[in-house]
Amino acid sequence: MDLVLPSDESIGVLLPEIVAMVGYPTTGEARGYQLSTVDSRVLDPATTLSAADIPDGAVLRVDPLVEAPPAAIVHDVSDEVADDLDRRHGRWGPAARTWTATAVSAAATAFAATLAAPPLAPVTVVAAGVLIALAGLAAGLLGRREVGVAVLLSGTAAAMTAVPDWTSHWPLRWAWWILTAGLLLIALGSITGNRRAGVSGGTTVLLMLAGWAGPLLAGLPADRVAAVMAIVSAGALGLLPRIAMVTSGLTRLDDRRHSDQPVRRSSVAAAIDAAHRGLAVSVLAVGASATVAGVVLARTATGWTSVLAALVAVALLLRTRAFPLAAEMLALIAGGLTVCAHLLLSWSGAAAGQWWLPVAGAVLVTAAALVTLAYRPAPHVRARLRRDADRLEGLAVVALIPVAVGVFEVYPRLLDSFR
Repeated sequence: MDLVLPSDESIGVLLPEIVAMVGYPTTGEARGYQLSTVDSRVLDPATTLSAADIPDGAVLRVDPLVEAPPAAIVHDVSDEVADDLDRRHGRWGPAARTWTATAVSAAATAFAATLAAPPLAPVTVVAAGVLIALAGLAAGLLGRREVGVAVLLSGTAAAMTAVPDWTSHWPLRWAWWILTAGLLLIALGSITGNRRAGVSGGTTVLLMLAGWAGPLLAGLPADRVAAVMAIVSAGALGLLPRIAMVTSGLTRLDDRRHSDQPVRRSSVAAAIDAAHRGLAVSVLAVGASATVAGVVLARTATGWTSVLAALVAVALLLRTRAFPLAAEMLALIAGGLTVCAHLLLSWSGAAAGQWWLPVAGAVLVTAAALVTLAYRPAPHVRARLRRDADRLEGLAVVALIPVAVGVFEVYPRLLDSFR
């Protein structure tokens, strides 16, 4: 904002009018705000602009004292060190002490369960872990949140540690661990006050587990289950943002606002936090499901499964544009690259005499990462790239279905029926 200020008037007299002009709330007093130069030199309210050697056309800042930039010159290094320690992230404090004690408790309980599992029946250790976890859940619901979380995690760790002694079948082990993780998310959400986020994330984990476990227990081949779950996971990734908004209550608040009903800012902020937390966990669960599907398809290494795995990788990598948080994007990028790596490994095993082809594919991935790091396209180029990526993603998702039908060997049977 351009202002014309008298150079012979006291800065303290000018400040209330300046504060009002720039839009800050004012009470007619100069205190609470300060005027400074762009190099952070604070101007004394008792002096004038001419006495402070402020030339015509100079750029000045007006800031509340609580938001004012620090002075450019440090007068006391010891005070600066003390102030820096107060605002330094990662400083040891109550939060760090709480999580350290919780981690130690969970690790010690898991170690005790490992030692107790051989002489005792694994079912006994699992049952003890479940009882401890239920005690922690009860304590958390009764108001002892920190103790409840620690006891809940300790009991869960004990139960999960005893699973390998219970069964030697790896898929069954993973099923029990994922089931426990889904229930743990729901319980943690109930204890910590993030019930909607916990239910949303935990339910997504359990649904993905059911989608895998049900067909496998029914005897369906793994590659066909992976084909179905690839379609389900890719479709779910497109629905997750909307589901997160609905389950968090954001859409309900928006409907209330459109009906001219008052909506508290704190309610909106809490709903947004719940939406982001639930969305992050759901993206991790669905992304992991899509990644496992892509890996199974790539390792099966038939024509249809390889093409389907490639489409899953493309869908995962391009879907990152729809999610705002780094954890969500990293999960999808890691999933897509994992599927690509298994495709290259299968390719390398199938074409032993052409070892350089998968190597070239890995080099292309490296080159793409370096180009992404070094190249910053102009806004109109980014818009065109986003439009092209939308089209490519749509084609990849649509192509999943006919390729998955090929995995089920439907096309040869159709051809045979017409002969």
